[in-house]
Amino acid sequence: MINILKKSFLFYTLLIFPVEAYIGPGLALGAAVLSLGVVLLIIFFIIAILYYPLKKFFKKIKKIKK
Repeated sequence: MINILKKSFLFYTLLIFPVEAYIGPGLALGAAVLSLGVVLLIIFFIIAILYYPLKKFFKKIKKIKK
């Protein structure tokens, strides 16, 4: 069974032909916006996690200085 799978895998990998497909601006723009959204989501998530502890820390420093 494994031998058949190996042979069929080799057969199909040798028959792969390059495809010349037109993606179009709509799909490309959607992919770009989605990628930008994920990056911004991660950045805002990190900022939201760090904001309140840093805010408390700076308030403590202000109290100590006064």
